[in-house]
Amino acid sequence: MYGILILVLISFTLALAYAQEEPEIFRLPPVVVDAPPVEFGERPDRELSEEEARDELERTPGGVGFVGEEAIEESRAFNEKDVLDFIPGVFIRPRFGAEESQISIRGSGLRNNFHLRGVNILIDGFAINNADGFGVFGLLELLSAKRIEVYKGANALRFGANTLGGAINVVTKTGYDADLVEARGEAGSFGFLKGYLGTGQVYEPVDFYLAGSDTELFDNYRQHSEQARRRIYSNIGYQLPNGTRLRFDFNYVRNDEELPGALTLEEFKENPRQANPDSVLFDERHDYNYYRAAFTVWHPLTTNQVLEFNTQFNFLDLDHPLSFAVIDNDTYNVSGELRYLVSAPISGHGNRLTIGLQLAYTNLDDLNFANDFGKRGEKVKDQLAKATSVALCAENQLDVTENFTLVFGGRMQYYEFSVNDHFFADEDSRPDDSDSTDFFSVTPRFGFIWNAAPTVQIFGNISSAYEPPILIELTAPGQLDGDLGELKAQKAWQFELGTRGELYQRVAWDISVYDIELWDEIQNVNILPFPDAPFTIPRFQNIPRSRHAGIEFGLDVVLMKDLLPRIGLGYTGDSLGIRNAYTFSYFVFVNDPEFGDNDLPGAPRHYIRSELRYDNPVGLWIAPNIEAIPEGYFVNSENTVKTDPYILFNFELGWKYKPWNLLAFFEASNLFDKNYVSAVVVDSADGRFFEPGDGRAFYAGLQWGWN
Repeated sequence: MYGILILVLISFTLALAYAQEEPEIFRLPPVVVDAPPVEFGERPDRELSEEEARDELERTPGGVGFVGEEAIEESRAFNEKDVLDFIPGVFIRPRFGAEESQISIRGSGLRNNFHLRGVNILIDGFAINNADGFGVFGLLELLSAKRIEVYKGANALRFGANTLGGAINVVTKTGYDADLVEARGEAGSFGFLKGYLGTGQVYEPVDFYLAGSDTELFDNYRQHSEQARRRIYSNIGYQLPNGTRLRFDFNYVRNDEELPGALTLEEFKENPRQANPDSVLFDERHDYNYYRAAFTVWHPLTTNQVLEFNTQFNFLDLDHPLSFAVIDNDTYNVSGELRYLVSAPISGHGNRLTIGLQLAYTNLDDLNFANDFGKRGEKVKDQLAKATSVALCAENQLDVTENFTLVFGGRMQYYEFSVNDHFFADEDSRPDDSDSTDFFSVTPRFGFIWNAAPTVQIFGNISSAYEPPILIELTAPGQLDGDLGELKAQKAWQFELGTRGELYQRVAWDISVYDIELWDEIQNVNILPFPDAPFTIPRFQNIPRSRHAGIEFGLDVVLMKDLLPRIGLGYTGDSLGIRNAYTFSYFVFVNDPEFGDNDLPGAPRHYIRSELRYDNPVGLWIAPNIEAIPEGYFVNSENTVKTDPYILFNFELGWKYKPWNLLAFFEASNLFDKNYVSAVVVDSADGRFFEPGDGRAFYAGLQWGWN
């Protein structure tokens, strides 16, 4: 760890030494915090340029992150870790080299041992989580994205998010962004194959985009973890003469996925490639079909007022054999939002107001069958669960002075959950678990943005968050029968201070320090249903008090420019730079009656990503990088079992030839074949805590576009 910090300091010193040249930056994105914002009424967020989108993002008084289309294309773009790993504060851990990951922002989702919880995932501003906040991975092909925006913690109020981790908004291509032909192929270790084909075009006033992909892992690193994922994404837009824009989106995903399960410490040390024997015995899988249709209307009322309406419907048909049951779910989601945006001065001071009314509804047909060694046995559960969410949110940005902006707003939300139990015919042997409960919250937010210099920004906020339990937490097998009111909603206050900016066109930084004080944080404890059971079942409970505090530190430095002339070669324009992302996390119980001030399990205290990158004007780049967890972290609340520290060495090489719109890349990961833990299952009563990361792997890809 100290070596990395020394390298950062050396990088900073060298940058200052070369600052008098004030050269053009080759890799760092521009940070221009005093640029005029895009006014409401010009065009939808989805159609903003990358520079305009960055300017909008930097009007957030807290930690944010941005990944542009070039960075997405230069990566493997297989899962979220590939594209978001250099955003400090975002901790993504693939469970078995897959898109299924443990994702945590500021300590969210650490208790969640499966799928997605605590972070809102959005596609073009549409939340694809269920109405209760639960979601699955793999619903969008990342190569269809032109940028990804990350709003950490309570900073996601712009999209009405009220989760501890905030929101990740994936903005997709339209006909205005795509080539007539987009083709890409990838191949690599563990039977990895991926093909992508897309097309887009504009025929005023219509534009369209259509893409499809097929991803396969035929012989994955771990046993019983083969995968296949096929996706289709499309949208069509129409612009009316009065400036109104209409857009329709359609998605389809077919996912087939074997689950290898978690290992004990002894099994991990013996052979990290093996599967949990019970996962093989019961043929644990995660298979589904996903369908989505969305519609957006963007209507300028005047030159400074806009009315937006969006609605979507999605359906998930899930077949999910696990050791304790075969889960057969049909999930129907309907959601919509009406947003009013106005930019109008108040007493000569710039002012921007956004008001949104959101509605979401989930209908879950929840059937469970006994798992008869991978086959369906007798029915053991038949419930209809429903979740309804209604929210009113508002945010106002007031320019007190030319360089100082106050941001204030809040969210008022009502949730209603109900379960109708259809499986209580024999009342003597099985109780009726039908029940309902509701939650109501008002969460305010106050923040500021100070443009201390033309390229330096200081920000801060005090914000609250309120997260009720999700349906699966209320109805988990380990919960008390028929009592949906057993779990409380978790409440939090976030205090944050930070800065971002650019110095001498050499150094760019993004730093946030935060403290989140929580009450009734929801904890997942995997219990044994009976002594010596071959599996655990989830049980959820509230932690009276806990604290999530941390530092998110991102630093990009251009070390040298024009290296080739210095060694006798004539042409100029190459550069050598370093990119660093450091996350410090202090997540603890607070005076807990059982665990005292122990660490909350599931997150490392330090997480480091660092990359040294050389770029050449002919389009070549070379980028060795490291990933390090220098100190192991606990996986149980008793703080008796922890992971081992590790450092991974990786290497990337690529070439982009713009005249032919051609891109090729090569990636080598975990070069020294280190055995390490990627994700963990916290508080597992059977001692199966560990999800191994992939061993040494090599990947290559080729992309071509034609207009």
